[in-house]
Amino acid sequence: MFQLTDAILERIVFAMEDQTNEWLIDLRTGDIVDRSEVSDEDLEAVPERYTDLPFWSSRQGFTILEAFAATVTSPPELKLALNAALRRGKGVFKAFRHALSSNDALYRRFQEFKLNAMRPTIEKWMHAIQEEDALAAVKEEPEDLADIIASELEIQTVALNEAPFDVGQVISDYATETYTTYPPALSKWALLEIHEKLTSWIREPWIAYASIDGTHPLVLGIYSLKPLEGTACCAVWGIFASKECATMGIEWPLLDRISSEATAAGASLIILDGPLFPSSLNEEATSHGFMQAGSSLWKML
Repeated sequence: MFQLTDAILERIVFAMEDQTNEWLIDLRTGDIVDRSEVSDEDLEAVPERYTDLPFWSSRQGFTILEAFAATVTSPPELKLALNAALRRGKGVFKAFRHALSSNDALYRRFQEFKLNAMRPTIEKWMHAIQEEDALAAVKEEPEDLADIIASELEIQTVALNEAPFDVGQVISDYATETYTTYPPALSKWALLEIHEKLTSWIREPWIAYASIDGTHPLVLGIYSLKPLEGTACCAVWGIFASKECATMGIEWPLLDRISSEATAAGASLIILDGPLFPSSLNEEATSHGFMQAGSSLWKML
C-alpha cells in the first residue's frame, strides 16, 4: 500500500471534496483515478488495486470551515466576511474560499488547517484497509504474546524472607532500568524510600511474584498488612517489572492476587503508594477501580 506523503494527502483531500465526479484511488501508487477511466475488467482482474475514497460529507466539510473561522481574529473585515459566508445556504464553500482569496497568508493557513483536520480520517481509512488485507491473508489471528505468557504464568505469594531469589537485586535492577534517564540521586532515593518502609512496617512484608519457572520473577510486588481498628489495610509498596513485561499487563493479575490474599486476611482497603510502580500501571489504574488520593492510589476490597 502507498505511503501517505503530503502530496498524496493533498490529492486525496481534493478528490474527497469533489462531489461532482466519481474517483477511485490506486492503492499501489496513491494516484487518484477517474472511475470512468478504469474498465470493469480491470477492476475484476485486480480487485485489490483500486478502491473508493474515504466517505466525506458536506456536513463534515462545513465543520472544518466553522472551526477554522473561529481561529481567525484579524483582519476584522475578513473575520466578518468568513462569518457571512458561513451563514449562506447554497454556495457556502465557494463563498468561504472567495473570502479567503483576498489574503494569501490566511488562505495557505486554511489549506494546512484542512489537511491536518482531514488526515486522521484518511489514516483511519488506510488502517481499516490494511486490517482487511491482514485478515484475508490468514484464516486465524495468532494468539497475542501477552496471552501466551499469561497462560504459562504462576503467581505465588510468600513472606519476604522466604523468597527463592534475591529480592533486593530484583528491585535494584528495576530501579536502574526505570531511572536510566533520571539523575542517579532519584534512583538512590527510590531505593532508600522502599527500604525504610519495609524495615519500619509493623508486620512482615510479603511478596507476590509471577514466574514461569518459579524462581525467576517476571513481575514482583511487595506488600504488607496493617491492622486498622477492627479491619486491616493492605499497602503495596512497589510493583517491579522489566519494560517488556510492563507492556503486557502482567502486573494486573499480580495485583488481583495480592487483593485476594489481603481480603482473605481481613483487609478492606488496598493502597498503592511508592516511587517504584510501572508508569503504565498508574495510567490504567482508574480503569481497574482505583481512585487517587494525593500521590497514592486506593481501592476498597
